[in-house]
Amino acid sequence: MSKLKTSVSIRVLILGTMLIGFVIPLSMMSGLVSERQERSREAVQEINSKWGGSQRIAGPFLVVPYKLEKIKNDKEQGEEEVDSESGEIYILPETLTVNSDLKAEKRKRSIFETVLFTGDFKMEGSFKSPTLTDFPARTKKILWSQSRVILSVLDPKGIGKDVKFNLAGKEMILQPGSSSNFFPAGLHTKFVTKEGSDHFSFSIEIPLKGSDWIYVVPTGKTSTIKMSSDWKDPSFVGSILPNERSVTENGFQAVWESSYFARNYPQVIQYMNDSYVDSIISSAYGVSLIIPADQYLKSERSLKYAILFLAASFTLFFLLEIFGGKILHPLQYLMIGVAMLVFYILNLSLSEHIGFNWAYVCASISVSALISYYAGSVLQDKKRGYLAGGYFTILYTFLYVILASEENALLLGSLAIFFVLAGFMHLTRNVDWYSFGAKEDQIPS
Repeated sequence: MSKLKTSVSIRVLILGTMLIGFVIPLSMMSGLVSERQERSREAVQEINSKWGGSQRIAGPFLVVPYKLEKIKNDKEQGEEEVDSESGEIYILPETLTVNSDLKAEKRKRSIFETVLFTGDFKMEGSFKSPTLTDFPARTKKILWSQSRVILSVLDPKGIGKDVKFNLAGKEMILQPGSSSNFFPAGLHTKFVTKEGSDHFSFSIEIPLKGSDWIYVVPTGKTSTIKMSSDWKDPSFVGSILPNERSVTENGFQAVWESSYFARNYPQVIQYMNDSYVDSIISSAYGVSLIIPADQYLKSERSLKYAILFLAASFTLFFLLEIFGGKILHPLQYLMIGVAMLVFYILNLSLSEHIGFNWAYVCASISVSALISYYAGSVLQDKKRGYLAGGYFTILYTFLYVILASEENALLLGSLAIFFVLAGFMHLTRNVDWYSFGAKEDQIPS
């Protein structure tokens, strides 16, 4: 036992082994955070599935079917006739203007919450009527009577009942389903047109419910998308950022303007395929109605610094041993480490009820006070207990700064390691390690 007290190598080895051992409960806590996050995600998905999921509006598209001429191939003095092929051209609007006003609200299931929205989308624009040059060269017949206009909506469950569609001055009755293999969800209506007609306009009013995010595809040759909402924490997402934006405590307003030069698909698509569909979808932009300060993400990030903070706490008590003349038992180090682990459990559980910031304050104050009380008792010196409490308050304050400043987290973390190491080296520069624990030293100046 005397060798355990006086041998620096043995004590450092024990503390190092203890730090490595803490990796196991830390990994279990990381799994707990993931499990709670998954439960939250499942609860949110259940709410969204009954209301309306994330939404993406693409279109409208004017679709005109056609048939191609038969091809004859010579085969050894004879000819083989290949059956005629059929296809559809997709014509995109010349102009597209979308105006929407979203009303957001929070819904909870147990302790988990999500953001839902309702909104009226008003779409206006015009099509250029198709001509023979828009079709493939071998087009034999254009099926004008089967032409139709389709509008793709990602989750049609969110479409309201009062949908209005005016096409070329006529009120059209929309049918469910997009009638397209490439855009399976949405609405469609038949439209009889013919070659040689001029441009014709359209207007659509569609009430839409959804959750999480809403995208609009800029299918127009020139597209202007305007969105506003009473939600004050938007995240603008998609292929481009808005040209104009205003975010206040009362909500946000945003305007996107783009042309067909900024995308990878033409105004007339003669042969629609999956590659074109991917290009159309990837050109979308919009807004995500987020709930700020995700407690699970911050809890997960804080766990990444746990070993560093355990090492910093052990360093403090090791210094108090050196300059205080009181040797701590490894079990006492273990209880101090366990108290620090309890901080992460408290922080996670409280954050699900009162939010991350208040949970962090409560958990850090509680653990700092507990360790301060324990240190003052085992070191038999209240001043050193207060010193330990202040030290842990500084540690947790610094951790919060790191979590709040994600961009500078690496810089702040590396500086912290440097200064802790520099302080330890400075304070122990005159320590006679061979006589460790033999007498009480004074803290060098």
